[in-house]
Amino acid sequence: MRFLPTVLCAALLALPVRAAEPPAADTAAERLGYAFEYPRVLAQQRIFGLAHGVALLAAACMDVPESAEAAQLAYSAWRQRQQEAIDTATAELSAYYRPVGNVDTEWQDVAKFMHLRDALPYEAASPELQAACATLPEALARPRYDLAQQFRLEELMARVLAAVDLEARHKYCRERFDEAARRVHEARYAVWGEINDPLRREAEDTLAREWPADGPAASYADWLAEAVAAIRVGGSRRDCQRFSATLKQPETALRNAFQMPPAAAAGNTK
Repeated sequence: MRFLPTVLCAALLALPVRAAEPPAADTAAERLGYAFEYPRVLAQQRIFGLAHGVALLAAACMDVPESAEAAQLAYSAWRQRQQEAIDTATAELSAYYRPVGNVDTEWQDVAKFMHLRDALPYEAASPELQAACATLPEALARPRYDLAQQFRLEELMARVLAAVDLEARHKYCRERFDEAARRVHEARYAVWGEINDPLRREAEDTLAREWPADGPAASYADWLAEAVAAIRVGGSRRDCQRFSATLKQPETALRNAFQMPPAAAAGNTK
């Protein structure tokens, strides 16, 4: 099954011709590509990209006679199971890329905004495509291709990342306050913890229990250690004062760590 990830990866590569095309007038040009600053959008982009790659592979497998029928049956069944997740990803990405007005965006439009290929770069006789088509039915039964489950795991990881980032900022800033300001800040952080710690523990426990075999690290503990090591905090005392004040605001609540950007959320009325 080693050829399948290679073939799907090819489907996700940007096309230079597509990237050079000017965006439509109602498209947020600064939002083209991947949204690393918005966890929910990035999760939907990954889900859409995976679904797009599987669709391209299924289409290419029609030209591989020995695997065509089995691949099409497997893809049809998989697509039916994943349709709700795919529709949600398409609708939310439509709202993200076209936040102004109520503009319907088709599958092909989202693929264009993400600079995805519209066909796989493999000939029907290529060993890579033949092997990928032969193993497609088996692959689509794996948890990796359960899009709703992948989305759920992305949400849980976003909560944990938001919590550990906030904790790191809290530790940094409390050392930069005078005694009076530190007492106020510690009280705010304690209240934040009372409200948000249950969501954090739920996310941590679920990820530790259900960490996927093909996750972004060998284990949840490894992933968390890497995430903590990657955190960089800094700033002035004034920055810390602003951070402390946000602990009272909905923007730092873990329930909001996986929301769409405001403009996109307002535009997603479907």
